[in-house]
Amino acid sequence: MMIRATLPLLAAGLMAASTAHAQNVFDYPQTDDAPATFHVVNEIPAGSFTKYEIDAEHGQLIVDRYVTMPVRYPANYGSITSSAGGDGDPLDALVLTRDPIYPGAVIKVKAIGVLRMLDDGETDDKIIAVPADDVDPTFAEIDEMDDLPAMEVERLNAFFRVYKDLPDGGDIELDGFGDASKARDILSSAFEAYQSAE
Repeated sequence: MMIRATLPLLAAGLMAASTAHAQNVFDYPQTDDAPATFHVVNEIPAGSFTKYEIDAEHGQLIVDRYVTMPVRYPANYGSITSSAGGDGDPLDALVLTRDPIYPGAVIKVKAIGVLRMLDDGETDDKIIAVPADDVDPTFAEIDEMDDLPAMEVERLNAFFRVYKDLPDGGDIELDGFGDASKARDILSSAFEAYQSAE
């Protein structure tokens, strides 16, 4: 008798679950103190030569392509949630960590700079970040690009100079690094643009 009474409730619950829609991870809310700290959803783990990408429409992680040059991503690469860049897409971020981050995981970070970049003539800046102090205190004293070892900065530069070279990879132009303050200005504008578009 108890089983018969439970079955309709179970069926109703399953129907409700099947019609529920998962939240798009790009809409994951930002921190209360953004842009001092902010959330990044990771797509590509540091050390990978597979370019994973989260499909904005469906939220599914897909393999977009493989890097054709003999280089690997020097940092975790992802998208800043609840942000909209000039093209309407979430801003890109490179996150330096002690261990690669799984694709799809969200991490709270702080900006230490921005890599100024043009991709086929369009602005394609990359916010450079490290984990927020309460996520990994190892990076608590890293607040600017100048706080990083020079070789770490050169690895970032070198990767983006060559990663699209083959075949028909497009035209990449690097324009140096902006400081943490410039990165936060870009973040503030992107968070405002996202709110305005809702």
